[in-house]
Amino acid sequence: MSLHRVGDDLFATGAIYSPDVTALQTAYAESPFTRLILVNSPGGGLASSLRIAAWVQSLKITTLASGPCMSACSLIFMAGEKRQFATGYEPDATMIGIHGAYDQRSGQLSTTSGPVMLGYYKSRMGSKFDHEVIQQALFGMQDTASFLRIPEISRNSGSEQSPWHCPSGKMQRNQCTRFSGKDALSLGLVTDSQTVAIKLPEALRPGTGFLGQLGAVSASRRNTDSELSASR
Repeated sequence: MSLHRVGDDLFATGAIYSPDVTALQTAYAESPFTRLILVNSPGGGLASSLRIAAWVQSLKITTLASGPCMSACSLIFMAGEKRQFATGYEPDATMIGIHGAYDQRSGQLSTTSGPVMLGYYKSRMGSKFDHEVIQQALFGMQDTASFLRIPEISRNSGSEQSPWHCPSGKMQRNQCTRFSGKDALSLGLVTDSQTVAIKLPEALRPGTGFLGQLGAVSASRRNTDSELSASR
């Protein structure tokens, strides 16, 4: 991940792998931050993300998601004591994406990692945990581009606030399952429905190359090697 420090905030963007555990801990040791802002992340390694999540949870800090926070990024986001969406990207590109772990070499769904992830989400979502929805996200996968997408609330309206699940990346959005009447707050992903106004560092703003708007939208929809993997 690429880290950018602004006052008491640490912005983290990009794919998540083992060196990021030490990088984040070093950044905090040098000067503690109170908010970890996850910007446009397509995911990464399962083991590394769970290690980071456990550490973030111990700090009892706030996590914010600006743009898509997909796959392994969702594990880190859920570790926040307080969790909210943030500005910086358009509402339709600001979401949490959840799916099951898979072996990066074979592309097959990992049957051993699923229960671990299910238990983690249940512990963080508490009484709002919806077994049916999360079970479908983790195990109802036809390919590695399958996602449960949970959009930002306050800058969207009506059905655009509701999560939807596509078991395959080849499916059109209107073919996916929409969970009407549910949203990121009712499912326990965020602790507050209001989107936090932030100012992204210039290098992380939409329209600045790979980290820009086109990169953000495509990262949330395509199958890439940096998505949640059980092989790392």
